[in-house]
Amino acid sequence: MRFFLSLSLLLTTLTVFAQPKQNSPYSRYGIGDLLPQYFANQAGMGGQTAAFHDPYHLNLVNPASYAFLRTTALETALYGKFSQYTSSTAKQDNWSGNLAYFALGFTLKSPINEVLDKDKSPRKYGMGFALTPYSLVGYNIVTQDTLVGSGPVQNTFLGTGGTYKLTWTNAMRYKNTAFGINLGWAFGKAKYESEANFNDFNFPALGNFRSNIRQDLGINGFLWNVGVQHDFVLKYAEKEKENPTELITVGFTAESNHKLRITSDELFIRSRQRLSTGQYDSPDTLLFENDAKKSLTLPATFSLGAQYVTAKMKLGGQLGIETWSAYKNEARPDDDLRNTFSASVGAEFTPDAISYNRYLKRVHYRVGAYYRQDPRVVDRKNVDDVGVTFGFGFPLILPRQQTSFINSAFEIGKLGADSPISEAYYRITLGFTLNDNTWFFKRRFE
Repeated sequence: MRFFLSLSLLLTTLTVFAQPKQNSPYSRYGIGDLLPQYFANQAGMGGQTAAFHDPYHLNLVNPASYAFLRTTALETALYGKFSQYTSSTAKQDNWSGNLAYFALGFTLKSPINEVLDKDKSPRKYGMGFALTPYSLVGYNIVTQDTLVGSGPVQNTFLGTGGTYKLTWTNAMRYKNTAFGINLGWAFGKAKYESEANFNDFNFPALGNFRSNIRQDLGINGFLWNVGVQHDFVLKYAEKEKENPTELITVGFTAESNHKLRITSDELFIRSRQRLSTGQYDSPDTLLFENDAKKSLTLPATFSLGAQYVTAKMKLGGQLGIETWSAYKNEARPDDDLRNTFSASVGAEFTPDAISYNRYLKRVHYRVGAYYRQDPRVVDRKNVDDVGVTFGFGFPLILPRQQTSFINSAFEIGKLGADSPISEAYYRITLGFTLNDNTWFFKRRFE
């Protein structure tokens, strides 16, 4: 019953996602600003996902991690972001925020039954569902140009919308090696509009006029990725060969190119003026396209990471590659994207997870840093993303001695330092992890 209740809540959470008030100039390119798929506890560690697994927390990016769960975990979070955009002539501040993710993961056999039945099977299984925002389009840009032999031209560019991803995760572990797969469905809508206002045209026969191009895209399609993780155990607890206290985890994730479907509506009109109602005076339709079927190709991605883990510490690093040169959008074919590379490091420290009289010793302290190349190239300038992170995991003891967490993450970074428009940003994520180890518990009657 709890399973179907949680699944219903997951599928209806989409109504909670609201379009944030974003004004990001770079979301005009590609499919918009890509949103992180990692959760709050990984965000505090610089976005460590390839080798991260934990018995109480989910890691959606590497599905193999679900096989290491020892409890049911329900995770959700809110985020807020402050951005300061700077160009050679202007500066603008912007606040945005939204629901960051909603995910449910569980082990398919209760750990309580494993103890009661003395079941020491080397096989473990995990499953989960998640709903996350995938990309975001939101910009409002005004530029002033001058045509040779003519007058000034004001250009306005508007964009709204984005995509979401619904994911089903399955994982299996044999001894210290786990394999997993994410099967997902991407869906969403994006609207693009550009208007050129010729204020002082010097051809009397034409006079002043405006041209407007509007494009509505509906996007949907199948996504997947696979992951593997292996624990190299360095030390076990005394007299317990199944309880490692020191290990190195190596993880790998991969996915091939994905081809999504696009439904495109496009309108190109020219008119004398735009009325206060938003309509155009005596418009001349130059192009009308309705319900055109096109395709969108997303890149293959790969990541490799390692973490050194003890009872008090996690310390790791990660490398990633994304082949964005394979990106192709038949509805917006002008975007030219580059292959990208990323690197990150992170650490987590817990002074004493079982301390009973000093709460601050049970808190998880996290820190990290990252460097990520952005696939978008603007005016032949590369866009790179550099930042540092820190965060905290606050444990909570709920009824029946269930351990849960409030996780916070703070990211401070700069995007496009050498590009025409740079973005200095501050992102705060507040996550909630609720754990319950009684799912699938089989009561025994004697």
